[in-house]
Amino acid sequence: MKNKQFYQFVIPSIGAMLVTGLYFVVDGIFVGRGVGTSALAAINIAVPFISILTAVSMMITIGGATITSIHFGKGEKAEANNTFRLSVLMVLAFSFTMTVISFLFSENLAKILGASDLLLKDTADYIQYFVMFGIFFCGSTTLSAFVRNDNNPRLAFWGMIVGAVSNVFLDWLFIYPLKMGLVGAAVASGLGQVLACLVLSTHFIRKKGELIIAFPKLSKPLAFQIIKTGIPEFITQMSQPVTILCYNFIVLKAFGEIGVSAFSVISYILVVVVGVFIGLAQGIQPLLSRSFGEGEKEKEQYFFRKGLRLNIFLAAIIYVIMLSFGKGIISIFNNSTELIELGYECIKVYGICFIFAAANIVYTIYYLATKRTKQAVIFSVLRSFIANSIFIFLMPALFGEQAIWTGMIVAEALVLVIALLISRSKRSVTQ
Repeated sequence: MKNKQFYQFVIPSIGAMLVTGLYFVVDGIFVGRGVGTSALAAINIAVPFISILTAVSMMITIGGATITSIHFGKGEKAEANNTFRLSVLMVLAFSFTMTVISFLFSENLAKILGASDLLLKDTADYIQYFVMFGIFFCGSTTLSAFVRNDNNPRLAFWGMIVGAVSNVFLDWLFIYPLKMGLVGAAVASGLGQVLACLVLSTHFIRKKGELIIAFPKLSKPLAFQIIKTGIPEFITQMSQPVTILCYNFIVLKAFGEIGVSAFSVISYILVVVVGVFIGLAQGIQPLLSRSFGEGEKEKEQYFFRKGLRLNIFLAAIIYVIMLSFGKGIISIFNNSTELIELGYECIKVYGICFIFAAANIVYTIYYLATKRTKQAVIFSVLRSFIANSIFIFLMPALFGEQAIWTGMIVAEALVLVIALLISRSKRSVTQ
């Protein structure tokens, strides 16, 4: 029964994140080839803003979803519903505020993000049209998480699939036949999320679960608890932009522009790879939270250990695939021999960290889902900002250029050792 329940949640979640990651890659290919490299550069400049928008909405969403599932586990349906409703209201308020501010001051925001005079208009236009759909971007991930936590992982899967697939089709339609350029790419992304929200909302319209949409009972302590519980998710969401920023700096110095271009391709691949690991983690979160709420320690440990083993296994399989077909995958983005060789050398070494990262992501969601907030925050900060920032710079400084790609291996391995120590500590068990 537990095994069946595990896969009922995990498979759709991994599938949704995998397709979403692939859509991100295809979107980049469409923009790069159909609009031009300057358009791709404009989107890349806007990425930190989009990352912050996503990170804050996911902080509220995962924090609220975790508390909701724990209440369900305790049989507290009224409290679960109010947490759900307040979380949705908080996401809507945040996304609406960001939409208004960003729409009105898109050019100022583009300058803050570092857009040059040449890219200023494109970046500002992309931000302006992107945030027109800000509520739907944030809303789709929020609804998906709560639908999954309301025992409907299949619909959560189909909602994300519809959003991703329609986005790819609309990208092609707006960029090629309609010649809408960068604006078309932004509108395509937005309309894809509108469709995702429509699919996900059928769960509540048809009353398929225990969660019911209504205006919440406002509560500052609950709002604070939602944010506090979700802080580790915010930190995790921000980790990849920080890693990319650090690597861009050191790779540019060591290899020049070709190195940055090679790592940009690897970054696209990482979105898909890390998406698989996060997909599994998001899949087991409702199971962990409900088991914790029910006081079922044995079930909680079963889902955690099975998730940990499966994520490590998937990481090993992905690494073997990258070793075997890495050059072919990289060549999809660019046929430069120098770029392909450099990118492959990177992924051969960097890819080893997949195994440690896969385990660390499961540990993070375990701490978060079972309300071990202190451990989750410490672990997330250490993994997302401290260890990677230190070792990305330290390894090449100590051992030269050949050690550039080993920084993340050492960082993730060290963090995993710390996770094992935390998990065995008496304090971790009793809190």
